Amino acid sequence: MYHHTLNRNCTDAQFHKQQKENTNMKNRTRWITIFLIACLVVSAGLASAGLWGESSDAPTIQQKKVITVSGHGTVDTTPDEAVLRLSVVTQAEDVTNASDENAEKMDAVLAALYEIGILEDDAVTSGYRVRPQYNWRDDEESLIGFQVRNSLVVTVRDIEKVGDVIDAALFAGANEIDDVSFTVSDDRQSELRDDAIADAARRASADAASVADAMGVIIVGPLEISTTGSQFSPYRMHLNYDTGYGGMMPMPEAIPTPAQMNMGAGPQIQPGDVTVSAQVTVVYEFG
Repeated sequence: MYHHTLNRNCTDAQFHKQQKENTNMKNRTRWITIFLIACLVVSAGLASAGLWGESSDAPTIQQKKVITVSGHGTVDTTPDEAVLRLSVVTQAEDVTNASDENAEKMDAVLAALYEIGILEDDAVTSGYRVRPQYNWRDDEESLIGFQVRNSLVVTVRDIEKVGDVIDAALFAGANEIDDVSFTVSDDRQSELRDDAIADAARRASADAASVADAMGVIIVGPLEISTTGSQFSPYRMHLNYDTGYGGMMPMPEAIPTPAQMNMGAGPQIQPGDVTVSAQVTVVYEFG
């Protein structure tokens, strides 16, 4: 009797559990159905408002009749600034002596530059290198000293003073002049860039008009306009003045100074024009 009652209770419990699971499954199915219907309603609303996809009535740019042209514009101007690269190179048997001598000469070079009007922010160190010097004899390498090179970049705001700056640096102790680059100020570069882009746009428009005229079509208007940016080309002048140290270390008295070379007034520097260029690409619709 007890066993029979127990079996019936178990069966009732299983039945109620199954009913509860069926009810939960129906509830989940109902909510999933409601969610999917809501998504369909929202998608239909976005599509009808033109926010979902593109209307078949509005052709894309690939479906329109277009002419694609590119214009290249350039502007040449006289530079108003110069960038000078120079170095002080010293050599000695002892690295400390070479370094101390270099520091002394560089201090003199900077003082001379400041005296003729170069600002401290316009004379900056671009490199400092210490290199051992060796001599080969009878297939044997022997250390004979050290070379110290201190390089400087000098911005000259008045290009009329470029020759004076070179002259002052050499007489103060600089013994290598690499090159001089003639450029324009940042503000002027921005103005020239705008002019170059405008020139490129005019050329692109003229090319599009020529193509349309040749093909017998009418330009409707631009659909896309893009620019690849601008390029600035300074005027670079290579100067070749150095003491000819090379890999061998000459005796100090064998190194000529500018004074010993009887250098007079600063060199006459005549810069060329600098160029700013830009490119513009335009896609025109035609009818």
